[in-house]
Amino acid sequence: MAPEIHVEAPYKGREVDLFAAAIILFIMMAQHPPFTMATVKDPFYKCIAGNRSDLFWKTHSQDKPIGYYSEEFKDLINCMLQLDPNHRPTISEVRAHAWM
Repeated sequence: MAPEIHVEAPYKGREVDLFAAAIILFIMMAQHPPFTMATVKDPFYKCIAGNRSDLFWKTHSQDKPIGYYSEEFKDLINCMLQLDPNHRPTISEVRAHAWM
């Protein structure tokens, strides 16, 4: 679930669905979820929410071949998993992203 759902913020379907799509995309690439729960208590999501995606990707890349996650893929996932739903891209922006 998107982080705003955990804090019972008003539901914004597009933003929540985009967050869920990022999780699914990550699972398709990594073969496991990016984090357990999208809260700052989760160490993996805390990296994303705290603007330390470098640590997130370093940890997730440990058991993968060098360059497994392209910079374009990392950028897309980082954008789609933004803590603030207003900073997530639109579906049109996702479709126009370099990784796509």
